[in-house]
Amino acid sequence: MELRHLRYFVAVAESLHFGRAAATLHIAQPSLSHQVQQLEAELQTTLLRRTKRRVELTEAGRVFLEEAQDILGRADRAALVARRAGRTEAGQLRVGVGYCMNHAAISRAVRGFNREYPAVRVELQTLAVPQQFAALRDQRLDVGFVFPPVTDASLGIELLMCEPLLAALPASHRAARKRSITLVALKNDPFIVPPRELVPVLHDVVLRACRDAGFIPNAQHEADHLQLVLGMVAAGTAVALVPASARKLHTQGVVLVPLSPPVTVLEMGIAWRHNNPSVIVAQFITTTRRVLVGPNKSAKHSE
Repeated sequence: MELRHLRYFVAVAESLHFGRAAATLHIAQPSLSHQVQQLEAELQTTLLRRTKRRVELTEAGRVFLEEAQDILGRADRAALVARRAGRTEAGQLRVGVGYCMNHAAISRAVRGFNREYPAVRVELQTLAVPQQFAALRDQRLDVGFVFPPVTDASLGIELLMCEPLLAALPASHRAARKRSITLVALKNDPFIVPPRELVPVLHDVVLRACRDAGFIPNAQHEADHLQLVLGMVAAGTAVALVPASARKLHTQGVVLVPLSPPVTVLEMGIAWRHNNPSVIVAQFITTTRRVLVGPNKSAKHSE
């Protein structure tokens, strides 16, 4: 039994008309009828009941139709996966991920790439953004999710998304039930800030926002991972300014309150080395753009 026999049978079974099925398959009707008869002979059962006026499926034909459609569907999917894998260089993609980033969005991008290019192994590494830039230059990374700006002329960056900062407060905080608060209302609270050597952009954004609000934060604590920051907030240690994507972490004991007026948004982009000829890198950037920005939208691009 060959796939073509299944395709011929399914075409007739779905249309219940040899003439229309033959036209769809672009073969002569006598040839189609002969191929279906060969299939029935091989199976030693009648699949189609033919009269001068109509074609009907037998009970065996109805059962066989479901199985044949499933087999053809899986064959088509296998061919699609093989074509995609054939167009993609075999190997691996080394991806850097900065601290305090939107890991849910990054995971969606990687999952989308894995579905399209299953032959490529994606290796994720958590690295401070300055370390990512060095690793990209030294060819130890292929792409990196970073906070801009990128000032190195050998690297390119495409901005993917931006999100506002929210106040992360312990559930027992005096402002935890408010719909929004001003940043200056937190001037007397101890703050958790990200260490500048690991998360320089977010560190500077938080300090600049506080300075613009008229105070210097009492930065008693530092934490590099967003989950650690939220854990410390939940324990009542201090307050923090965190990206809005922290909502997805659903940390018990933490309330995220919008700031009024909103604080400068935090941008996330994907960076790569200009002289990297890898097809995989280009495909990963394209997939990431489509997943996070959208198929009909253009992300900001910076050289």
